[in-house]
Amino acid sequence: MTSLRPQGLSPHLFVIDVESAIAFYREGLGAVEVFRNTLPDGVILFVELQLGAGRLLISEETPALGALAPPTLGGSPVLILLEVDDPDAVAERAVAAGAEVEMPVREMFWGERYGVLRDPFGHRWAVTTAREQLTPDEIVEGTAPRPYPPAD
Repeated sequence: MTSLRPQGLSPHLFVIDVESAIAFYREGLGAVEVFRNTLPDGVILFVELQLGAGRLLISEETPALGALAPPTLGGSPVLILLEVDDPDAVAERAVAAGAEVEMPVREMFWGERYGVLRDPFGHRWAVTTAREQLTPDEIVEGTAPRPYPPAD
């Protein structure tokens, strides 16, 4: 069987106010809307967004289906990793669109420029780009003496 879309991992996020979330992901993270599935009564069932090479599905919180948004759950235990060319620019754009900084973007001991944001809907995002290719041993060696998250 062939697939009409690439096979892989695609997060499906539930939010309160799906239209505002779509606008944030477009403006703040550069997402492009690929597909929208709307019920006859106008309710958006889900929207598929393209983010770089990955896909992201967004739907309105639906408690009857157990599809709950982070504010309803008291936060999110998930951190979504978004690899980009310029994490500083993405973080700046996301903050201007309403995200909050959990950890500023900075150089990390594992060879990446990396920071963590929380979007206005409670989802957590790590924005990152590789700076150097380290071996697993080099990463382990750099891990031991350093606190995490690193101090500024």
